[in-house]
Amino acid sequence: MSTSLQRAAFPRAGAIGASREPRVRTAGAPVFRAVLHTLYVVSGAAVLWLLLLGSSFYLTPVGERAHHEGYWEWKAGGSVGHAMGSIGASMLVLMLLYSARKRVKALRGLGPVSRWLDVHIYLGVFGPLLVVLHSAFKVQGLVALSFWSMIAVALSGVAGRYLYLQIPRTRAGEELSLADLTETDRRLTQRLRQEFGLDAARLERLESLAAAPEARRGLLGSLADLLLHRARQLRAVQGFARSCRTVPAPVLQEFEQVLLQKAALRRRILLWDRLHELFHYWNVIHKPFAVVMYLFMLIHIAVAVLTGYGWAGGS
Repeated sequence: MSTSLQRAAFPRAGAIGASREPRVRTAGAPVFRAVLHTLYVVSGAAVLWLLLLGSSFYLTPVGERAHHEGYWEWKAGGSVGHAMGSIGASMLVLMLLYSARKRVKALRGLGPVSRWLDVHIYLGVFGPLLVVLHSAFKVQGLVALSFWSMIAVALSGVAGRYLYLQIPRTRAGEELSLADLTETDRRLTQRLRQEFGLDAARLERLESLAAAPEARRGLLGSLADLLLHRARQLRAVQGFARSCRTVPAPVLQEFEQVLLQKAALRRRILLWDRLHELFHYWNVIHKPFAVVMYLFMLIHIAVAVLTGYGWAGGS
């Protein structure tokens, strides 16, 4: 694997930061992250503000809401409720651009897939939140199918994001091969031996810290294994770094980060087949719920339009 490809997938230890995991760095990434974080803060504040403003209506029993002073604003077809539903539904539709970016060749030059995924997740968080407020927490009949499918899509998306990050990729968002990972692992081992003086015994000990956990049945059980194993691995590697007293203090922090990078990479190599199997199962679960969500969302919108359920219609 070329040096540029290696750095794209696994930057130097100092670039790992708080995540303690190899991360992709691309041009303009700090600006993009700052804009995205600002969007999360502003959008989160807006949702909380709307929830606070409509709290009196939302807490009113369903049978008594027609007599509430905010009924024509906060009901699903009210001025505010309808606006939230329209914006939320638009965000859910915009989420489909991520799938188009992955599959349409003409879009491959429009930024790395990882950034599209970040925007996809942002839309997948706040779109459903606005739809929940649009529903005024009154979910029944046909709408319930779309609503709960949407919730399933949002929750499974969190698991999908975690699995996506466990599979190393290039700057373009394409998955690295097992051969690439093995070569990078060899280079890190050589660096630990030459720059930090680790002998064969300590390198073998480090390898054992990355040993994959025993497989459990089911997607949730396997995800729990991965999360718990990562937490244990971080603590074990940090303890291992402190036990290597031959490493000079000025480079101790860099040494610890390189160890974490090496352990994380080795862990991914050992879990290669399992991660891909989990990602396959995740797709089997996530995509059908997404299809149901969009199908019934379209039916719901069509019915609302045909029956005149809009800014001042329906209850």
